[in-house]
Amino acid sequence: MRCCAALVVVAITGLGLTSCDSRPASGGGGGIEPVSGAHTAHLHPGLTEPMSCGQCHDAQFQVTLQGPLATANGASPSFGSASLTCSNVYCHAGGPQLVLGGGTLPVPVWNPPSSLACGACHALPGGPVDTSSWHPAVAAGVQCGLCHPGYTRTSVNVAIHVNGAADLTVPDLATSCTACHGDAGRVLPAGAPAVVSAAPPVDRSGSSDTRQPGVGAHQSHLLPGAAAISAPIACSECHVVPADLAHVGPDATSPAKLAWGPLASANGASPGFDPVSITCTNYCHGQTLVGEGSIVTPVWTKVDGTQASCGTCHASAPSDPSHLFHASPTILNLPCSQCHPAGYAVDSVGPGVVSIHVNGVVDTNAATLPDWNAGAAGPNGWTGTSTVGCHGGTRYWTDAIPPVGGCY
Repeated sequence: MRCCAALVVVAITGLGLTSCDSRPASGGGGGIEPVSGAHTAHLHPGLTEPMSCGQCHDAQFQVTLQGPLATANGASPSFGSASLTCSNVYCHAGGPQLVLGGGTLPVPVWNPPSSLACGACHALPGGPVDTSSWHPAVAAGVQCGLCHPGYTRTSVNVAIHVNGAADLTVPDLATSCTACHGDAGRVLPAGAPAVVSAAPPVDRSGSSDTRQPGVGAHQSHLLPGAAAISAPIACSECHVVPADLAHVGPDATSPAKLAWGPLASANGASPGFDPVSITCTNYCHGQTLVGEGSIVTPVWTKVDGTQASCGTCHASAPSDPSHLFHASPTILNLPCSQCHPAGYAVDSVGPGVVSIHVNGVVDTNAATLPDWNAGAAGPNGWTGTSTVGCHGGTRYWTDAIPPVGGCY
């Protein structure tokens, strides 16, 4: 692989050049390109831009394989002088920080040069070779160009192919995202964000079974329907909304990148997800509510309506002492709307209050509690100071039953 053999040096001298190093980086110039071994395949490759001499040689054209592309992503290339093979070169085998896998010829022979084509350096994604160890799982029939600009299943974008980076498109919700999951034909209600079209019930394996973690209760949260007891929950309350296509993979069971939003974390909640039991805990399902409900750690893959009914997130009415005293049928038996907005009942959330139910705050009935102060300092932080209503004067909401014959 030394190009400065005597014959070449004479030719260079005849052209008025001082050394091999004065040749253009893309190789050659003046008709003196080396043609031995795989030189031509690197200088006129077809699948990539031409490789510069400095990727493999030093200034004296000794073989070093220390160019920035040859060593990209942590690759540690070497040349076998006996076998005439190149090993661990990024261009053929990737590197620890950008792994390629499944290629048929990651250690090519320099002389005689190996014949390389698609599939030699890495497996063909979506093909018969298991690519889960290096490439994200994709749905059957997905074209490479949905994620990688200018690529197809049978061609590459020469300008960016083998450049040391994974070039990805910004996802288009109408095409890219629904190609792997979601439903491109889904009709969304007025005002629903476009991202909802990309949410399962079709996961990356093509399944619409809600018992699969990739499907689960997505639609119950995003499009809860006519029987809803809350407004739709934003995707960002539970996981990162991707800004590019790097979120996928490496296999069909890779979990989403969870990141909890302000509603899931409201009232001091510490949201979490247990991948073993496939259960959630968060504000929305009653983690911090007094008067504990019957199902405060719902199963993500159980979608039958039983985990989001009255009594599951908090008891109906809540079973803390103050609620019990006011709402119990055997004590005061006050209706929910006495203190909360009209539309609430012990066993239902009316259409008029669905939009404020599960909103992170305690909403009160302005007619009966006009001076309610949710941020006041007191036994439980909530106080009413109006003379209107049951008590009059300043009264705190506490976790204790008032003494017989009196009120707080």
